[in-house]
Amino acid sequence: MNKEDLNQLLTRKDLENWGQTFLDILMAKINPGKNSQKEFYTPKEFAYLTGMKYSTVIYRCKRSKLKARQDGSSCSWQISASELNRFQEEANENV
Repeated sequence: MNKEDLNQLLTRKDLENWGQTFLDILMAKINPGKNSQKEFYTPKEFAYLTGMKYSTVIYRCKRSKLKARQDGSSCSWQISASELNRFQEEANENV
């Protein structure tokens, strides 16, 4: 590894700061002008915020791997905002 390669490396703190900034920007796009977080997210919003595939989000909802609710079998899923926080915390732990 040469000096140029070392200059390209990011520290864990750099990644954490980038991740938090990225999520703050995305949250501002979904909730413009709001300081508080939403109580529930649609699978599309959750996929957008986490970078997870939409189909994976739906699969995880069906398998109870995400805290989500569905009012009826033909109704869309509503994913608890706490799941976004949990996802973010787990991502930070795995960095």
